[in-house]
Amino acid sequence: MKNVIVLATSKGGAGKSTLSRSLAAHWFHSGLKTAIIDADPQGSIIRRHNPEGELKELKVVAEPEENVSNVIDEMKKSYSPLIVDTGGFRNKTTIRSLIKCDLALIPLKASADDVAGALETFNLITEINETPERQNNKIKYRMILTMTQAGTVISRHIRNELEEMGYFILKNELYHRVAYPEAALKGLSPCTTDPEGSAALDIANIAAEINQL
Repeated sequence: MKNVIVLATSKGGAGKSTLSRSLAAHWFHSGLKTAIIDADPQGSIIRRHNPEGELKELKVVAEPEENVSNVIDEMKKSYSPLIVDTGGFRNKTTIRSLIKCDLALIPLKASADDVAGALETFNLITEINETPERQNNKIKYRMILTMTQAGTVISRHIRNELEEMGYFILKNELYHRVAYPEAALKGLSPCTTDPEGSAALDIANIAAEINQL
């Protein structure tokens, strides 16, 4: 298991918060002491988290400022995996989060704009890997297709293009399912609201693939 997992892409609306919340809920229900740092200035996760609700034992903190490095260092002593949800743009908070991560997940929908955002984020990771902090400990990354329709031509085309160019992409995808926005209304995940459903199974498969990296 990667201790610190950062979700990042320079394209907004790619599914970072949905994937962050869903993975955290899955690992939480699996008995792991997981937590989320919401480092997105929009605060999509922290605003919907109900400290008295079904996920009240799941630790969620907001840290959209440059102090995120210190928060990661402190929280990873007690929580694993520690998931960091960043904003949909390049800023110091995203950079400092990536410097601290064990695995970077780059979500992208099956669109040209999302591919461009994912490649820009990959280039940022490449830059960070040349810094003194990471030169001898390269950031591992995986791209992941999100909000896809199973079996569609465009998602297969984008996957094939990225793989042919040598980029690493998870085999499992976050499919477009209404269960995600419905659960998010209460700050929850399908892993909580419908643990036997298709969306929860999708997340379980993604989490299992991450575990095997």
